[in-house]
Amino acid sequence: MRLLASVVGLALLVAQQVVGVTPPPGADSLQACSSVVTRKEVRDLSPDEWSAYSNAVQSAYNDRWIDWFGFLHERVAGVIHSNAVFLVYHRKLTRDYEQILQTYNPAVAVPFWNTLIDYQNPAGSPVLSDPYFGGNGNAASDNCVTSGIAASWKVTFPDVHCLRRNFGEADTIKSWYSPEFITSVLQRSNTYSDLRAGLENTIHGLPHLSLGGDMNTMHSPLDPVFWLHHSNIDRLYAQWQAVNPDERTYAYDGTDIKNNPVALNDYLTSTTTPVYEVMRLGYGSMCYTYSTIQAAGSSSNNLARRQKCIARPSKATEAVRKLPPKLLSSYYPSFAKGGVVSALENELGDFDPRRPMSADGVVEHKPFTASEKMRGHMPKAGTLDNMYIKMMGANVTEVKHFEKLAAEMVDALNLENYLSPYLIDLLEKE
Repeated sequence: MRLLASVVGLALLVAQQVVGVTPPPGADSLQACSSVVTRKEVRDLSPDEWSAYSNAVQSAYNDRWIDWFGFLHERVAGVIHSNAVFLVYHRKLTRDYEQILQTYNPAVAVPFWNTLIDYQNPAGSPVLSDPYFGGNGNAASDNCVTSGIAASWKVTFPDVHCLRRNFGEADTIKSWYSPEFITSVLQRSNTYSDLRAGLENTIHGLPHLSLGGDMNTMHSPLDPVFWLHHSNIDRLYAQWQAVNPDERTYAYDGTDIKNNPVALNDYLTSTTTPVYEVMRLGYGSMCYTYSTIQAAGSSSNNLARRQKCIARPSKATEAVRKLPPKLLSSYYPSFAKGGVVSALENELGDFDPRRPMSADGVVEHKPFTASEKMRGHMPKAGTLDNMYIKMMGANVTEVKHFEKLAAEMVDALNLENYLSPYLIDLLEKE
């Protein structure tokens, strides 16, 4: 069964990201992977898949690979953030970590945490519960995380300490970026540099800052949540590529940390790996795909066979499409054109923020309906503070541009009395 899934995953990946693509010089020598693993949303892991993943992570911790990746990331941090290298470097870093885990169990893939599902109340996510990744640190005990898979960890870089998190006051986290906004980022990004800036300055930065502790340092890979988070960033990048593989698979523009124009044959920082080697999923060492890309490929294949069968849009997609044409043109250019929009650039799925982890087994769960009390009250995402911006060497103008854009979009949607289908009345008992 696992072999069949791997073969199907590879076939769908080829359909999405290979047909018609002309590799640049050098990349044409990369061999197609004989099999791929599929990265799933962490809530979709079965009990057996969760056990396999968490055991591999614990083995990597025991062999001090966690310390190594924390050291490595901090050593190169100054040149891999806030410039064109960000997405491609972290793609390789996450794949390197995944390959270490596969030395303990070849079937393991790094899951992704779709933080969009939890954007209203990140601290309440089941991902941050025990026995999964644990929640806030204990303020009375050096902000040590005392639940989850890393509860007993003692990392040794940059010194010996427990895994730390610090959400701030009352164990709460201000809202993150919504599915509505990240869908806008995907649809508005015409170039690689557009996408890099749109993701790095929003959905990437805020979870790092909000979780605090080790996640809010340059040795953030010490926290096992780091890998789920960056798997999700890479998922969005891979989906953007797959929307138009002919033009986007090897799209790479912008400048490096020294403001030099980047090129596909540049070597990734402190490696002998040229950028082009990580651009094409399913080739070279990039032997993985995402469940969302598989689903989009499956839907496309079904539509090709059955032209009359069109999947019903999600509630959120239907709601957004009803917005005035001016708003659609400003924030959702693909929706504004009309017709079928690829799921690869639409994060407005039928998500349930109260859905339990699949690894819990069969759990009775009341179907979720957005609270009417939240109509016209979509929350704004938090903002990055000056210390984080300085640590990342971020472009302040770039950061403020995206924060302003996100806030203006929320204001516009609220003015239209829009009800985000993901919003809960947090004061209402289940």
